[in-house]
Amino acid sequence: MAKKTTSKKETIGKEPNKKVAKDEKEVDLWDRLIDMDRRKATKFIIIGMVIAIIFGTIGLISNSLANNSYDWENYMLHENDLGYWRGEYGYQEFLEKDREIYAQADFLRFQEVIFENIARIGVNFGLICVMIGFIGYSADEDMDPKKRQLSFLLAALIITIVMFSALSTGVTINIG
Repeated sequence: MAKKTTSKKETIGKEPNKKVAKDEKEVDLWDRLIDMDRRKATKFIIIGMVIAIIFGTIGLISNSLANNSYDWENYMLHENDLGYWRGEYGYQEFLEKDREIYAQADFLRFQEVIFENIARIGVNFGLICVMIGFIGYSADEDMDPKKRQLSFLLAALIITIVMFSALSTGVTINIG
């Protein structure tokens, strides 16, 4: 009898590939949050805090520029007056510089609207990441029950802050 030889392609084609045959199961968002391990939860908290700090700093800088725009405007107008009275430039150039100073001061006041809203969205996104990390901590079965409760309370506090700051415009927290 002649021995039948088969090629490698035929052998692979006949056997079912076990990697392809595994069940496709949908996992919704809540299950992924509950099954989060500590390392991933810690990453969420750290990344969220960094995002919130960066965007909070942007918001504070924008607010500071808008608040100091009046002082800058007065200083520049005074410098423009001095330059005109010293004879460094004529009346037309003096008026042109005045218009530029007013336009720049208006921009400094208006930029707060744009950057403050962008910063608010960024801070809220960072706080949501921190909240997801604390929810991951509270779902960890290996943690102490007191720590899990504290993590859940911190997540609830953070979502409350996010809700109030997103739905209200003048919310500030003063410590002291």
